[in-house]
Amino acid sequence: MQHEPVLLTVILETSANLDKESDTYRRLLAARLRWGSHYRIQILDREVTTTDIKRLCEQSDSKYFVVVNQAHQISREFLTTLIKHLDKHTIYLADPFKYIGAIPAKPSNTKLDRKYHYGLGPDLHGIAFNTARMADLLDAAPDLDRTSINLAYRLYWNLGNITPLSVGYSISSDTNAAIGYKTSEPTKRILPLIATSSVAMKARILRMLVLYLRGLRETRETSVPLDHLHDIAKTFSLGDHIDLAQHMHPFEAAWINWLIDPDSGDQKFKQLTNNDVDLVFTRLGPDAAGAQKTYNPHKANNSATHSTSSPGIRKEVLLQSITFDTETLHISKRYKERAPESSSPEIYDYYSNSIDEDSIFLFFDRPLQADDNAEYLYSYFVSNYPEYKRAYFALNPKSPDWPRLEGKGFKLIPMFSKDFYELYLRSDVVISSQIFNLRYKGKSFSNSRFVYLQHGVQLNDMSNWVASKHFDLFIATGRLEADYLEKVAPLETLNSGLPRLQTLEASPQTERTILFMPTWRSTLNQASPDGFRSSQYFQSINSLITEPRLLSHLEATNTTLKVKLHPNVEKRAHHFDFSNTVQKSTDSYRAAISSSTFVFTDYSSAVLDAAFIHIPIAYYQWDRTDFFKGQLYQSRLDYTSHGLGPVFYRQDELIEYLISNSHQEMDERYLARRNEFFEGVDVSRINESIIERMLNL
Repeated sequence: MQHEPVLLTVILETSANLDKESDTYRRLLAARLRWGSHYRIQILDREVTTTDIKRLCEQSDSKYFVVVNQAHQISREFLTTLIKHLDKHTIYLADPFKYIGAIPAKPSNTKLDRKYHYGLGPDLHGIAFNTARMADLLDAAPDLDRTSINLAYRLYWNLGNITPLSVGYSISSDTNAAIGYKTSEPTKRILPLIATSSVAMKARILRMLVLYLRGLRETRETSVPLDHLHDIAKTFSLGDHIDLAQHMHPFEAAWINWLIDPDSGDQKFKQLTNNDVDLVFTRLGPDAAGAQKTYNPHKANNSATHSTSSPGIRKEVLLQSITFDTETLHISKRYKERAPESSSPEIYDYYSNSIDEDSIFLFFDRPLQADDNAEYLYSYFVSNYPEYKRAYFALNPKSPDWPRLEGKGFKLIPMFSKDFYELYLRSDVVISSQIFNLRYKGKSFSNSRFVYLQHGVQLNDMSNWVASKHFDLFIATGRLEADYLEKVAPLETLNSGLPRLQTLEASPQTERTILFMPTWRSTLNQASPDGFRSSQYFQSINSLITEPRLLSHLEATNTTLKVKLHPNVEKRAHHFDFSNTVQKSTDSYRAAISSSTFVFTDYSSAVLDAAFIHIPIAYYQWDRTDFFKGQLYQSRLDYTSHGLGPVFYRQDELIEYLISNSHQEMDERYLARRNEFFEGVDVSRINESIIERMLNL
């Protein structure tokens, strides 16, 4: 069917079904009231590719095109403003203000500094491109991947600094920061080497290279030559802006420094009490390229031990083996003796003062929520080590936990306040269940003591994430997790168990309670109410909690099924059909678990707390194939072979299990798995083990 020429084609990416009630879709349609003849919407049930854009350039009669993702957010006047601007001018492109989080009320107040441009990176969403000029670029550089198109277009047409329109576009979340990106089509380069003097462009290119390197650590293979990455780093003088990357991506920043100068030697990464930790980059020739295909970081025979005290001895662990076009790059972590303290007055050694009774200890969990491992370790520490009087707990004063902890005598300090950062600067050790990339007046976790307690047990393979972080002590729970972590952090891993487990006990049962703890699906973040109700996630949960046989069984046995919703679902809780026998739990996770006789989940590691105190658990994974496709990290636990409870994929199987009362006792095989899983954890000495190591850092 022949289309009438239009000014703008909107390519709307959807992950599955088009949610016609979403804010983004309705705001795109709203422009039809006055500008309907100026644009058309083209639905695409996946991410756009270079091939799609080439086809659009060849076949479309629209002067401009813009790519929008259904899961993203746009200002109410986004499309109207864009069309008005394009209708008055013939231009190369039109930019909105772009964000990762919420769009501010006045986007035009946003400061357009290096940090802003670095945060944007290569993302092409929300930008209106001139179709004919894009065709020219793709004719000259047909090999570019979609992730390169935005920056390549700007380089090709020398578009260094573009003043954004006064509307906003948000990608809503920054998952690429966690796992990077990979090219969707084979290519020998990620950018054309066209020089630019624009600081904004250099900041965006730096971000692109950082995310590409982060993605390579997951895929471990690319057709792009290593020398091309060196050329990018040199051509665009990325070393002049590397400070932008060091905060959130220190591993990739070290890699880029090496790319700029491969002869510079080991790259400094982290200070420890008795050691320095460097990253070592080793190029291997074509004959070594096949080594990557069989490399497994969890089966590698790494040579590092838990002591590097012998003078001159260097210990290394192989973190990555990445195959490039014709060669392989090995990235290792090297422990060596601490270098002498710098004589420069501008460099302070935060390890120069040993930990003693005058030391400052800074604890925190989440900014708005305590009741996690830092709180429990803090309580134990101040109760059992009263001689250490300078222990503080950071929390947002608006947290509902603030008055509770204040009543318990905690020395509270407002999280992320000026006082917090000044205390952080003076602190001798930071202890937290969360990793925040704190940086203040030259101090960071790269050059100071940090004890990472974790929030829970890592069931996914997050070894690349772990290798990217700075810590002096990393708490594991059980031999299986410790073995996994020691592959990348042999000196820092401590198999003590999580602090909250030491005092966790099953409550005396006055009534039967079953607890269901479903986790969240990030694909539903921007779903409309109707989109949420039509999702498999909602329908699977609601079908279960309203199933007649289950309800009859619960009533007959005087049992209550409580559903502990993920925090991201709380605002949608009213959609579920709860009843007298199936109730939404308002208890804390700790209270909900300890008061239950049986706990089941889909994928949440929170059920391991129940298994630790011998409460039977199970898994109900109605969407296992789609779930793992959409995860940032791959599971390292085979739930069927190594899970601490049975796994069900169909609702009828789970209900049969429940009404047969098979859930009331832990099966011997799961008890054996539980004992193996938590091997090495002495419940009576969890906190003591951590504190002993902490005081000797």
